Amino acid sequence: MKHRRALGALCVLFFGVAAMLRWSSAMAAPPAATPYILTAAPRETVARGERDYGPIAAFLTRVLHHPVVYQHPDGWLTYELWLWKDHADIYFDGPQFMAWDAHNLHQTIGPRVPQPQDWRLYTWKGSSVTSLRDAALGATLCAPPVPNFGTLWVSTLFPNPARQPFMRDMRGWKAIYKAVVDHQCDLGIGPRISLHYIDPSHNKITIIARSPHYPNQGFTISAKLPGAVREAIVRALLSPAGERAMMRLRKRFSHGRRLVAGHARQYRDADQGLDAQWDTIYAAGIDRYLKQDAQREGFAAPQNAAP
Repeated sequence: MKHRRALGALCVLFFGVAAMLRWSSAMAAPPAATPYILTAAPRETVARGERDYGPIAAFLTRVLHHPVVYQHPDGWLTYELWLWKDHADIYFDGPQFMAWDAHNLHQTIGPRVPQPQDWRLYTWKGSSVTSLRDAALGATLCAPPVPNFGTLWVSTLFPNPARQPFMRDMRGWKAIYKAVVDHQCDLGIGPRISLHYIDPSHNKITIIARSPHYPNQGFTISAKLPGAVREAIVRALLSPAGERAMMRLRKRFSHGRRLVAGHARQYRDADQGLDAQWDTIYAAGIDRYLKQDAQREGFAAPQNAAP
C-alpha cells in the first residue's frame, strides 16, 4: 500500500513538472510574428535593392515593434503578379501603380516624392512629324518598354490601335534623345527635367505634346494591415528618423528632398494607361492570363512568383 501511494505521488509530481515545463517553454518562446513585406518595382539589382530599401525595413521594424523585411522581385512579371495578388504589405513604385493600387485594391497612399512628373513627346528639329495626327501615321517612337509611366502616358494619346506610332523599345533618356536627333526615330519621350539637362534650349528638338503635372512615385500600404498600423507607417516615414532611414532613396529619387504626404485624389488619373492594359487581365483572371502569356512567349509560367 505504501509503495502504491509513493508511486502515485511520483506520477503526480512527474506530470506536474512536465506541465510546468511545457508552460514555461511556451512563455519563453512565443510564436514568431509573420513579417510585413516591403517591396519595390525591380529597377535595380538585388544588392542595390537591399542597400536602398533594407534600412527602411529595419527602421519600420523598430518603430512598429513588428518585423518588416525587404523582398526583391526577380523581374517585372513577378512584380506585376505581386501587385495583382497584393502579395506585399508596403510598396514603393511609380504613380501609375500607386493609382491602380489605390483604386482597385483600396491601398493607402503614403509619402511620395515631392517633385511632379512631367513628360514630353518630341521629334527632331525640321521633322515632317509636327502633330499627334502625323505621329499616328506610322511614325517610329523610341521609348522605354511598358509599364514605364511616360510610355503609358503616350499610349493614352493614341487610343485607336490602328493609328499609333510604331514602338521601338529603348532604355535611357540620353540614348532616346540621341536616336531622335540622329533621325533613327521620328519621336522620343522623356521627363521634362531630363530634357532640360540634355538640351536646355531645345535647339535640336521640337516638342509635340506635353503631359499634365502628374504626382511622383511613392509608397502605398496594403489594406490587409490594420488602419492603426497604416497610420503608424505613414507617420514614421514622414518623421525626421524616417527621413534618415530613407536617405539613399531620397538621394536617388528626389535629389535629397524630403518626401511629402500623398493623397488618393492626387493620383486619380495617373493609371489611365495602365488601366487599358491591366483591367481586362485582372477581371479575366490573373493565373489564366499568366499561363496564356507563358504559352504565347514560349516559357514556363513562374510557379512560385507569389504565394
